Amino acid sequence: MKIAYFNYMYAQKHKMVKVIFFDIGNVLINIYPEDCIQYWADSADLKKEEIIKAFSADLHNNYETGKISNEEFFYGFKSALPQPCCLKKSDFWRGWDKLLGKEKKTIKLLKFLSMDYNIWLLSNTNPKHINNKLKLFSDFFEFINGAIYSFEVGLRKPDPNIYSKALKSSNAVASESLLIDDLIENIDAAKKLGWNTIHYKNDNLLKQELQVLGIETLELN
Repeated sequence: MKIAYFNYMYAQKHKMVKVIFFDIGNVLINIYPEDCIQYWADSADLKKEEIIKAFSADLHNNYETGKISNEEFFYGFKSALPQPCCLKKSDFWRGWDKLLGKEKKTIKLLKFLSMDYNIWLLSNTNPKHINNKLKLFSDFFEFINGAIYSFEVGLRKPDPNIYSKALKSSNAVASESLLIDDLIENIDAAKKLGWNTIHYKNDNLLKQELQVLGIETLELN
């Protein structure tokens, strides 16, 4: 009886999830903030600590919610560095690109799941990384049904409004949606709104948690 009930619950869970939302950074793409910081430090002949101090959370938030332009982001950061500052715009953007690393094996999973589920991206990100980097060098965009980018909607996770926006855009409801994200604060916010969630830590745990939800996976070798 217990096995039958367990299988039944698997099947019910499987029916529930219709739309899967993937975060990008550290879920689909490795990110390396230390490489970005080191490149800026080397380019401006400054210490890493000075770079970190100048990179304010408010500036980053304004950029990733579309409140400031690429130019304003660069000059806002440069003006916060010790002056006079020799950081060139070209070096700033080269360093910014170094934040993004190689694709993770989870992209194979995204492509596999796209055969049976609506796949969306839900990411705190910026126009440079999406339009000038990822869309040029990654092919997983052809396997998604849509995307919610913070810089386009003016909201960042874990703001509850971005989750509402995601549901509206995808014609989904929270109980039928699954968020896969590496940041626990984003996961907690989605849970409170009734979403299914998986806090991404590594590929093996991701596979196990998808199976608990009754979602078929594949080997991520």
